Amino acid sequence: MQPSPPADPGEKEEPGNDRKISNRRELLRYAGLSSEVMASVGISVFLGIKADKWLKLSFPVFSLSLPLLVIISLIVRLVKESSRKKDGK
Repeated sequence: MQPSPPADPGEKEEPGNDRKISNRRELLRYAGLSSEVMASVGISVFLGIKADKWLKLSFPVFSLSLPLLVIISLIVRLVKESSRKKDGK
């Protein structure tokens, strides 16, 4: 006797299939996070340069401080999200 084929021919029953899906989700999650970081830092640098020009500052205070604040806030948010997922909330 031959084993019966799966109900859907495109769907293969592999033991590591759940693992592959989990890896893809993690990859998409981190890809989204990296694009969010790049966009946030880029926008903050742009706004910092514009603020420095508008205020006619000789030293680029906002060009340096805004991206730093954005990076710190993103790290804090990332730590909070990761601790929340570990706690199961």
